[in-house]
Amino acid sequence: MEMTQNLKYGEYWVGVDGGGTKCRAELFNEFGESLGQGVGGPANIARHGQLALSSILTAVKDAVTDAGLKFSDISSELVVSAGLAGAYLESSTALLEQWQHPFAELVFSSDLHTALLGAHGGEDGVVMITGTGSCAAVLQNSKVTQYGGYGFQLGDQASGAWLGQMAARQALLVADELGHDSLLWQEVSQFYNCSTPSGLVERLNNALPGEFARFAPRLFELAKDDAAAAAIVKEGAGYLNELANRALINSNMNLVFSGGLATAWRPYLAKSVAARIKPALHGPEWGAVYLAQQQLTSVDTSV
Repeated sequence: MEMTQNLKYGEYWVGVDGGGTKCRAELFNEFGESLGQGVGGPANIARHGQLALSSILTAVKDAVTDAGLKFSDISSELVVSAGLAGAYLESSTALLEQWQHPFAELVFSSDLHTALLGAHGGEDGVVMITGTGSCAAVLQNSKVTQYGGYGFQLGDQASGAWLGQMAARQALLVADELGHDSLLWQEVSQFYNCSTPSGLVERLNNALPGEFARFAPRLFELAKDDAAAAAIVKEGAGYLNELANRALINSNMNLVFSGGLATAWRPYLAKSVAARIKPALHGPEWGAVYLAQQQLTSVDTSV
């Protein structure tokens, strides 16, 4: 991408990809060349609020430092564009619009929107994401249509958080000798360093989605030999295949499958779904900056 050179906004552009566990920031110059990268904490704006704002700032500062620059010298020249989980909610929009940030400009949208733009280079296409959360989305004629992604409490099936929670639930059944014979109680209790069911409940009762998601990689390993673990993975795979088919219905668009668990899920996808998958052209950070360029250039030319 060669970015539109816009002297009003300076030469530094930062794309942010904010999820439930962490956020990443990438600093670009006006020609689209990557200068530095940074990482911050959880940035689901709907769930984490002020913490998400702090995570964004940390990631941006780290990216600037990684580029060999001083944040205090260039903060007033930075255009920051963030794709954030939960940004589609009205409460999230209000919080972001009220934020007294130190940047020249702040542009924001959902993480799905920026992932779509990056994955398909600004063109129409489909993405399915499985990380701490899960969702799919379609970008067509500049309109984003989302499927799933309703958060840990009400959705996010096949996500890392969902897998970890399902494993913990099944583990407690095994501990009470109510579930199928399984290694899940042994594995989950050891993972969270709990020796009793009540201890596990105490450990996870108020845990955030990311804490449940930490167990997901181990669940995939167990699923190779453990029937109860395999049943959880099978249920998640069924949901992902349904989700992908819904997003791809009546279209010939490409599907980009991404997120921290995409590689683990790939063998469980139906052949018809797997055949539609293409590699992403760019990352969501690129997509975020592309969005800012489009919006700010549109504003300038309309004045």
